[in-house]
Amino acid sequence: MVRALFILACLGVVVQSPVVGSAQRGQGTASTNAQAVFRTDVEGMAARLNGGRMTSGEAIADAKRIASAYRGFEPLVRTFGPADYALNQEVARQSLLWLSRVGPFYAHDPLAARAFLDAYDGIGGFYRDHGRFYAPGVYVAYASAARLAQRLTYYRNDPVWFASAFDRYALAYGTYAALNGMLVPRWTTVQDLPPTDVRPNEPQPALTPLAVPKVDSIGLDATQRQLWMEARDRFRAISSSVHSARLLLDQLSERLRHEGLTLNPAIAATALKMQSALEDASELIQAKEFETAIESLRSAEAHRAKLRSATGQ
Repeated sequence: MVRALFILACLGVVVQSPVVGSAQRGQGTASTNAQAVFRTDVEGMAARLNGGRMTSGEAIADAKRIASAYRGFEPLVRTFGPADYALNQEVARQSLLWLSRVGPFYAHDPLAARAFLDAYDGIGGFYRDHGRFYAPGVYVAYASAARLAQRLTYYRNDPVWFASAFDRYALAYGTYAALNGMLVPRWTTVQDLPPTDVRPNEPQPALTPLAVPKVDSIGLDATQRQLWMEARDRFRAISSSVHSARLLLDQLSERLRHEGLTLNPAIAATALKMQSALEDASELIQAKEFETAIESLRSAEAHRAKLRSATGQ
């Protein structure tokens, strides 16, 4: 049985409003300048990545710039005006996009991966504690961190450490989801990010099953072709099962929200792990890493089984 939590009011959560007074808007110059400088910096990071000449050390240094910048924004939030909020959401998308693109190139480098996780942590922590005007930033940062940590467990680079990080970021995601009464948020990848914040009581886009990834089978040898067919068939079945679980959790979350209750954050964390494993499998199949993709699909299936205590089926 799932354990109900207190409603948000009982937890004393204060939601910061993005509406500020004229005096604060007049103080927004420093925050605007800091974010504009950072936007230029992130654009430079993207250019270096596009050029294909980055070393692992340079990727680590750029990730550290993102983490440092977000921690530097924390004392500036109280001075934000409307332009600052818009600019902040823009740099969030750019930062998360850079991290999503650079991660696969250095996924086998545990030092780089730890730097990327720290950058995700900086972004997620900022929007959780200081930037509640953009909740999607929390979800995508923590979901992306969890998926990257999960990927590293497959490559045997300190798997115990990365498994612990996977659990930590998934639970951070689940805790935020539970506190906001939105057990199955629609944002787990940077492509999901909306241009502005979306409140829990606003209509959410419909959940859709993740499509079977397309693979050019030309050039695959007999072993690879067999693995591809196994991965494809597993993916089709598990994607349908994952979609069903998310719909059931959505319905349960909605019923509890009407009663002023929410599910245990661990349930939301498990739902994220299930979805992340499926999304990761999709990327691995497209990269023709079929054996690792099958391992990720098994993980998605195991997390789906754990959710039956909450979904009932």
